Amino acid sequence: MNLNALADNGPSVPLARAVGGPVVHRASPVDLADALLDAALAARADVVWIDPLPLAEDRYLVTIERRGEVLATSTLDAQLATAVIARVALIAGVDLVSRRVQTGTTPIKSRYGAAEVVVTIRPSSGIRAEILILRREPAPDRLVPTGSAMLRNGDRVGPYRVITHLGAGGMGSVYRVEHVALGRALALKVLHASVLSSEPDAVARFLREARAAARIKHAGIVEVFDFGHLADGRPYIVMELLTGTSLADLLLEGPLEPRRAVAIARQLASALAAAHERGVIHADLSPSNVLVEDSDHGTVVKLVDFGLAQLRDDELAGGEPRHAEYVFGTPSYISPEQIRGLGAEERSDIYSLAALLHEMLTGRPPFVADTLHELCIMHLTAPPPEVTSHHGELPRPLVEAAQRALSKTPDQRHESMRELQHALDESDRAMFKRGWRRWLAT
Repeated sequence: MNLNALADNGPSVPLARAVGGPVVHRASPVDLADALLDAALAARADVVWIDPLPLAEDRYLVTIERRGEVLATSTLDAQLATAVIARVALIAGVDLVSRRVQTGTTPIKSRYGAAEVVVTIRPSSGIRAEILILRREPAPDRLVPTGSAMLRNGDRVGPYRVITHLGAGGMGSVYRVEHVALGRALALKVLHASVLSSEPDAVARFLREARAAARIKHAGIVEVFDFGHLADGRPYIVMELLTGTSLADLLLEGPLEPRRAVAIARQLASALAAAHERGVIHADLSPSNVLVEDSDHGTVVKLVDFGLAQLRDDELAGGEPRHAEYVFGTPSYISPEQIRGLGAEERSDIYSLAALLHEMLTGRPPFVADTLHELCIMHLTAPPPEVTSHHGELPRPLVEAAQRALSKTPDQRHESMRELQHALDESDRAMFKRGWRRWLAT
């Protein structure tokens, strides 16, 4: 279905005129942007993507989706598409000059309703935009009582019934739920009311990051199926229900056997590479965000909590660490640039994965200190320690890969997560050749 067909179904005739047929070259970017948002509201869409079209440098693809279903698509001339992105960025207050990912919000209103729009601009070889539509009116099927801090067994949230409370973290609570019609067991995560009240943009950022994670299709990343709001305004995410043991619990028993550690790191590198290729940075890699499940078919590693770290304050003025709750990321695995307040980038995840690999092999993170201030200073200035294992000498490719990935400046690390993944593959082959398999777990 293209955007013209969507318009023909009722509401967005201006969009049909803007993108349809031979009049494309006369379309005003302002009119087209307004018509695009109007069409999204009319279709009750939750996201609009404006991306460069693969293998077509002069064309962009516009996609309107609702709950992961594509409602309409069309292509635009690259010049017109980038002008539309600029228009949307302007009304959302996004700085297009920046070379980093930028996000802004703005309210919109039309005869089809009102919504808060979250605009994310991702500069790359071709600028791209993600427009999240957060409708203001409550959905009629939100049956959880307003003001309820905890969901109770049996409560209904849209098509889901709460089975039991699984646990809580700093940002939200997780429940086991069942899709009433399908009988499928899932996990539902709800943002804490305290976070909602203390951070005005928490809802928009929570849903934006959830939507980004949902766009990544990879066996090593928790799959997100749905999101919405409770009646009291708190957002929720519905995702696959995971089993297994957190890596944090595994490490309580001490360092892992080298081949097992490398196998886990390789799966994490593959998952993170897939995320980076979709413009998503985890920014908070830690043992508690990794689930490991062993079965007769092998070990499966899942990376969870994509983007939740984005809800924390990521500013560390002048590189001087403040109170621990304001560190953007888990302190033992945080990259030097995040400590300096420069924000996370793809190579920040490389640093964090290397810190995680170091702990899997040695039993402790690369830097340990008595205070957060001392720990951050070590991340910024101390040379990375060489990774070792009490099982014996490690292959040189593994030692060198871990050392390089812990470099203080991003440019000194691997160029991409894929490159680090290839280095870990080489390390695994080196261990196999040296006969590690005869005593290591597979």
